Amino acid sequence: MLTELYTYAQKRQLTARPGFKEKSIKGYLSLTAQGEFLDIVSPLEPTTLAPDIGTVANGTSKCNLLVDKAVYILQTDNKPNTLVKHTFFIDGLKAGAGAEPLFAVCAKALETPETLETMRGALAEKKLKPNDPIGLQVDGLPIEKSERYYDWWESYRHEIGEEKKEATQRCLVTGQITAPVRTVPKVSGLIAVGGHTAGDALLCFDKAAFTSYGFSQTENAVVSESAITSVNAALQELIAQAPIQAGVKMVHWYKEPVKQEEDVFANFFGAYAADNKEDADGTDFARKMDTAMAAANALIQSVKKGENPQQLENKYYLMPLSGANGRMMVRGWDEGSYEDLYQNIKLWYDDLRIVLDDGSGTCKSERLSRLEYRLLKPTQSASKNLGKQMAEELSGIQVRILYSILHGKPLPDAVGKQALRYIRSHMLVTEDNKGGERNPDLCACQLLKAWIIRKQRSSEKGEIFMKEAVNHDYPSDAYQCGRLMAVYAEIQKSAYKNRLNAGVIERYYTGASTTPALVLGRLSSLSQYHLGKIESEGTRVFYQKMLDEIYTKLNPPLPTALSPLQQGEFAVGYHQQHAEIYKSKKGTD
Repeated sequence: MLTELYTYAQKRQLTARPGFKEKSIKGYLSLTAQGEFLDIVSPLEPTTLAPDIGTVANGTSKCNLLVDKAVYILQTDNKPNTLVKHTFFIDGLKAGAGAEPLFAVCAKALETPETLETMRGALAEKKLKPNDPIGLQVDGLPIEKSERYYDWWESYRHEIGEEKKEATQRCLVTGQITAPVRTVPKVSGLIAVGGHTAGDALLCFDKAAFTSYGFSQTENAVVSESAITSVNAALQELIAQAPIQAGVKMVHWYKEPVKQEEDVFANFFGAYAADNKEDADGTDFARKMDTAMAAANALIQSVKKGENPQQLENKYYLMPLSGANGRMMVRGWDEGSYEDLYQNIKLWYDDLRIVLDDGSGTCKSERLSRLEYRLLKPTQSASKNLGKQMAEELSGIQVRILYSILHGKPLPDAVGKQALRYIRSHMLVTEDNKGGERNPDLCACQLLKAWIIRKQRSSEKGEIFMKEAVNHDYPSDAYQCGRLMAVYAEIQKSAYKNRLNAGVIERYYTGASTTPALVLGRLSSLSQYHLGKIESEGTRVFYQKMLDEIYTKLNPPLPTALSPLQQGEFAVGYHQQHAEIYKSKKGTD
């Protein structure tokens, strides 16, 4: 993992100089070459590359040079540690003045009481807070952007930090003999998934167990300063562009660069779009995903023809990340060939594909997050944060679902059970949905279909009975019972012409889908009564033929109880039969 991140940074020339870090900045104390304070000016960019001393700055006596909190640079309060850090900042400028004369200009201005007080007043006028990061510039040049102090900084930061160790251990990343960096610098970008505002470290050692054999801190997992700088540079870029899925940043990359349209992962992961009016129905996602899959297939075919030999051994890497108390939590790791990635994601969408409610075609590709929404517990709270709920409830199965998708393996049983829970909760009468037409949720049915198909594929026979549309010969009484339930519901709707607040679905779906023997007999009697109320003889014959066909596929006696898998077959059977009814009705209109 470390080696692949290091290689990514090297190939893309992302490596920053050791001892530097990309930092946020809110303003610059602007000075003339004579040290006269002009004003606090806004930065052209929200971040800047500046010197960084790592965790040493978290103590009570030292701070970062050139760019740090305004409270330390301007000593905005009289706390003892603020005065110590303010003095340290000025002493650092003086120490580097021999390499960069602009440092001396800044140090003199900060030591002049009148100028310092003017700067503090300007800070208040600009409505900047004491904890906001600021820097200094002279004649319009931010001093951290000068390159003349680099060599001085390399030696100075070791003087003010821990004593540098001799190169006696082998770096885990490069394999070279090196002196281990004592503490690993932190990387920002994980705040949205539990990360710390100051950043999070990939390697951490603060427990007694890590002092075995006399080793301390990173002596247990040796990395050189230059290597970890490259790794962090890669992480910084990858985290920034990674989408969030169920409370986790889906960090991914490829061994060999691919074009944007060939990046299958880029579209596969996406935030839940319930509030995105432009893509509320997922149409834009489906279009982009189809385009990406077509481009990926074209790339694979070109490789097989020898047109892109550099892509022959291309691989993908997936590393879901979150933060916890200043540490990066690696939620999983997966790697594989680019071609396998394409084939398995294609298989995933093939397994999900199912007929639409009205039978007019099959569903489009759906983003994973929209599907996973169907795995959440029903909630009546409108203020419930969806992202937080997904992070809390799906963190335990998120990685397992991804592994199943990326390797074409069976889905966790929790997927089927939770999708069934979603369907049952939405088939009931609620205050928000009185008298509405009730059908099993399409996305939940997609998940159930994929869950069932993958179980069938992994069985000893490997025979797949589940199809996109209704399978009249499906060898499962549970599936046929679901079909039967759909016909009973349509017969009642036709008899009462949709003038029902609560019909057989609202009253009996849950019971029929779990204990069909106890419910379907009663519904069979009701259906005969309802058929008698239908005025059109053609409609009565239409439904009776469906009932007769399904009855011939059932093996009496009906099941007394259905397993979760059979309940899934029941739900999909209901959905597909409902779609066939509507398709047949359109054909006779």
